[in-house]
Amino acid sequence: MSIASGLVEAHVMKMIHKDKMKNLEKKEATTHENCNQLKKSSSSSSSSWFTKMFKKVHPVTTPSSDSSTKIKNVLASS
Repeated sequence: MSIASGLVEAHVMKMIHKDKMKNLEKKEATTHENCNQLKKSSSSSSSSWFTKMFKKVHPVTTPSSDSSTKIKNVLASS
């Protein structure tokens, strides 16, 4: 009788272990999918942030007072 109960206990422990491993594999698969999605979204947003950070900006130059007086002088002399 003790041999049979030992076999039953071993079988039950084996089934519990299999279920536990299946659950862990499912959790790991979803974790990897979430990580991949995060990497894709963060890499695209970080690359766009990085390129925006170093985007060349051309400021609008306003004519200085010297150039405006030169233009007025040229127009007045003509």
